[in-house]
Amino acid sequence: MSDEQNENEIYFNFFDLVRVDGYWPRVFRVDGYHTDTWRYPNETWTETVYELVDAHSGEFLEADVEDLTLVETADKADAWLAANPAPTGASKPLDTSEWAIDISKYFGGVMNMAKKEPRKPTARELSAQLAKEAKAARKKRGEQIDNLLDLRNWAADMLAKTNDEAYGDRVMAIDAKLKEIVETE
Repeated sequence: MSDEQNENEIYFNFFDLVRVDGYWPRVFRVDGYHTDTWRYPNETWTETVYELVDAHSGEFLEADVEDLTLVETADKADAWLAANPAPTGASKPLDTSEWAIDISKYFGGVMNMAKKEPRKPTARELSAQLAKEAKAARKKRGEQIDNLLDLRNWAADMLAKTNDEAYGDRVMAIDAKLKEIVETE
């Protein structure tokens, strides 16, 4: 186990200030980290994922160690933040709505060639759909017959034990329902 611990070196300490690739010029404070060990028959590796909080906005982020760059250690972090106030406007996501272009003017009528009506299913697809529906109906019918037979057997057992006419009536009603289901086949 000591080999795994040595492989998983901790590069940043709690409350260190770091920058994250793709988030320039924002600065994040290390809030915590977790290690994940992946084991497979032929290989094992460990990843450390740092939990970060934006030093100015409080936004939460997780990042791999490869994406982090140390800005300042925890003991000097407050002084660094005081000397470097939050950047203005840089942390906003880019507005890409203005980047959109109307490709129909480049491709002309090609865009309008798509059929407006849904396609009709082929004979094979219709046949498969009908077979699927018939199978579902047979399954439902079989389950219904099984349930009725279970009820009939229970009622017949109770009739044999108690000689109560109510169970006899129930057996006859179930028999009539079973006959109806079988005849409508």
